[in-house]
Amino acid sequence: MLSEERVKQMTKMAIYERKEGRKIAPVLKYRKRDYVEICVICNVFLGTIVYGILYLGVIGALFSTLLTNLHLFGIVLCLVLGLLCYVIYMYFYLRSVKKRYAKRYDESAEVAKVLRREYQILEQIYEQEELQKTPEGWY
Repeated sequence: MLSEERVKQMTKMAIYERKEGRKIAPVLKYRKRDYVEICVICNVFLGTIVYGILYLGVIGALFSTLLTNLHLFGIVLCLVLGLLCYVIYMYFYLRSVKKRYAKRYDESAEVAKVLRREYQILEQIYEQEELQKTPEGWY
């Protein structure tokens, strides 16, 4: 026998899970610190690739115009400045990545909390139905 209240609750939960289901995956799989660290590690590679492409483009443009005046000091200066800019770029980039993914995890945790509450309501409905089914005198 299906309870109308239970069906409504299950439908509400199914719609919510379909709409917000992807958001709760990190909360179910990882702790916050682990999730943020995994995302930072992935973005170290991504940030390095992006910086490398930009750096090579700038160096290519500079060397094509200054090829006649190329000295060892200029090459070393470009490499040192490039490395310094890389460290600064990665520091600020990874700081923003940590903030973004920590915020995303917190939002996912809120979605999971709402879903847990909905499951608790559904569990209470099931318990009420079980109590109503049990004949008096049976324990």
